[in-house]
Amino acid sequence: MGVLVLLGLWIKGADAQQQQPDSPLVPHRATYDMKLSVARPNSGIVEVGGRMVLETVEACEGWEVKQRIKLTFLRNDGDEFSTDSSFTSYETKDGLSLRFSVRNIQDDEVEEELRGHADLEAPGAKGRASFSLPEARSFELPAGTLFPTTHLALVLRHARDGDKSASYLVFDGARLDGAFRVNAVIGRPPRQAGAPVVRGDVALLRNQPAWGVRFAFFASGDQGAPPEYELALDLLGNGIARSMLLDYGEFAVDARLVQLQALPRPRC
Repeated sequence: MGVLVLLGLWIKGADAQQQQPDSPLVPHRATYDMKLSVARPNSGIVEVGGRMVLETVEACEGWEVKQRIKLTFLRNDGDEFSTDSSFTSYETKDGLSLRFSVRNIQDDEVEEELRGHADLEAPGAKGRASFSLPEARSFELPAGTLFPTTHLALVLRHARDGDKSASYLVFDGARLDGAFRVNAVIGRPPRQAGAPVVRGDVALLRNQPAWGVRFAFFASGDQGAPPEYELALDLLGNGIARSMLLDYGEFAVDARLVQLQALPRPRC
């Protein structure tokens, strides 16, 4: 399944990448129920169910993001398997440094584990990513690369400014071969018909602007290739997603917010 990151028809200029946006994000822990939305005939998948917990923690100098997704899949031949994917990152508020850790488990066996860090020379400048797991590896990040929290804050700024699209290179540590080109289309939020009741600190959902944002993730350098996956969010102005649709091409999984907890801000 890989890691989701809270994503070539348009490209915003370098000026937007040179400025670090004031972060509108609110620290919180969100729990989502997940189920199969659609499965194409060649997918072999007939049912998916599970849960995702996404935690955004603010520190004085940065943001820590923790994500865990546990899913059970049923194939059309009756075979069942489970996945447990976890992702942890710490990104400095200047957007110049990222530490990351990824673990993907299937049926209680670790299939992939990544760990490393990345640094940019300056906002909008080139940088370098270095992995310690699964092997020592280092490569250059091109100028204009963003890390995930900075990217999300920029997309929210584009949304507030009335922009309908944005495109950036984003590196999150979820793959060994570099950054994604992430294209975002920004529009009206989807209808909330049939949405589950959200428990917890629901005040975080009130009095917030909302947008429907669809991200398409392209492997860097794959000119003209289809996206590796797409992610559609019902996204609020404080960075909370009321729902998500994770589209992997052969099948798509729907995630609906069911529990929300406000987390404290640091005393700096």
